[in-house]
Amino acid sequence: MSWPGDPGGLHQNMKNIVIIFPTIRDVREIEKISVEKQYRHNYIFYGQNPREYLSVFDPNRFIEKFQKYFEDISIDGIIATHDYPGSIIASILSEKLNTAGTGVLPNLVCQHKYYSRVYQKRVVPDAIPEFFLVDPSDKKNYRPPYFPIFMKPIKSFFSIFAARIDSQEQYNEFIRSYRKHNRKFSEPLNILLKKYSSLKIDADYLIAEKLMNGKQVTLEGYVYNKKIEVLGITDSIKHVGTISFKRFEYPSPLDKRIQDRMAEIAKVFISSIGFDNGIFNIEFFYDPEEDTVKIIEVNPRMASQFADLMEKVDGVNTYKIQVDLSLGKEPFFNKKSGKFKYATSFILRSFEDKKIVSLPGKNDIEKVLNIFPEARIEIYGKEGARLSEHLQDMQSYRYGIINLGGNSRQELNDKFEQCGRLLKFNLRNI
Repeated sequence: MSWPGDPGGLHQNMKNIVIIFPTIRDVREIEKISVEKQYRHNYIFYGQNPREYLSVFDPNRFIEKFQKYFEDISIDGIIATHDYPGSIIASILSEKLNTAGTGVLPNLVCQHKYYSRVYQKRVVPDAIPEFFLVDPSDKKNYRPPYFPIFMKPIKSFFSIFAARIDSQEQYNEFIRSYRKHNRKFSEPLNILLKKYSSLKIDADYLIAEKLMNGKQVTLEGYVYNKKIEVLGITDSIKHVGTISFKRFEYPSPLDKRIQDRMAEIAKVFISSIGFDNGIFNIEFFYDPEEDTVKIIEVNPRMASQFADLMEKVDGVNTYKIQVDLSLGKEPFFNKKSGKFKYATSFILRSFEDKKIVSLPGKNDIEKVLNIFPEARIEIYGKEGARLSEHLQDMQSYRYGIINLGGNSRQELNDKFEQCGRLLKFNLRNI
């Protein structure tokens, strides 16, 4: 685990913000907004991506080390854009160091998908599906009360072990596979649940839900001093017949009546759990045939992939809002003040594992940015490796993201096709 250098180098007249478990996206976006005079802060980056070592990660030791390392440094804000374990630890440290941040219990409730449903059922019962708890260690050949169901771990991540189950045979095979391959991913959450809450059901369980259908969207918002603001709603477009996303489109064209219903559900639930001074996002299904709105899941952190989409359309990057909230400052957000009417995050994806022969180089990316300066480009994987060696969902292989702005959907598609011609991916069948 890497930690920053000499803390004496911090500027005494500027705000000191710690970003824990920073991603490349975090660094890129925060550096962009810190160029502005009012955001010339010192940013301290430390840690590595927790996905690589969660099975051996000790959150209590990390928290103790953090407090010791920064005991003589004034910290004004703490940020984490990943919900696991980053945002939980950021909440804990914010409480310990008395900085603005989301409370620990609201964060844990959102992280724990079963308790999240229990709390949702109390205040927005019509906005959730039927659900039940599944103990993967139960050897009694449990038979679910109905099929189809959608199953996922209580601590879900990146759609890993999330699947539709249509029969008892599929259910039994799913449980066997989960027992075999689940490598204590949930252990850090169990440690924190025990120490910082009275929630009794640990995160090794699974949750099963009655199948939901419809148009999938993500509502993002923030809370400042208990005042809830909705930032916007983004459409989530999947490849047909899969759980793999093809693109995300902002803003959603959903009827205002439906968007208002989603906003009201979000406000009721977020308020009920005491969530404050942070960004949240809620994934919803809208079923036009039944005219129903259902919560898929609630995440106690920003949707970092959408940060620049909102900037393109609304003029404010959500990382800037996150920075403001971490400092206890009220954010400013003005709808439709960006350079474009629409923005899309396009996902580069293969449904077959392939060997990466070559990836776009720096010159290729610069060619795209010279034509489309608003673009954000992320390339995943390493030359010579397989797509499967990078963290993936269980149905497909993601190898890149391209975010673009435009004044029509057709313009966005045309830009994306041009990017595809300029970015040279050489992927070989295995």
